[in-house]
Amino acid sequence: MSTQIAVRLDDDEIAALDLEVAEGRAANRSDAVRRGISRLRRDQRYREEEATLIELARRGESLYPDLDGILDLPHPQLG
Repeated sequence: MSTQIAVRLDDDEIAALDLEVAEGRAANRSDAVRRGISRLRRDQRYREEEATLIELARRGESLYPDLDGILDLPHPQLG
């Protein structure tokens, strides 16, 4: 499902959308807006993950338990 919305943008914002289209990074203005929203959503996920990692570190828990002890494995000498 999709919902059409009306948004007022200033000339600089329209120019930024048009540049994305002109340089081939978006098919049209709508695509450029959707791509911007995708970046926003990705940033939101990263902030959520960062908050989780900070909380685990604050509690002293392992951030990546699957990697615990990986440096203890035998490895060849370098040099």
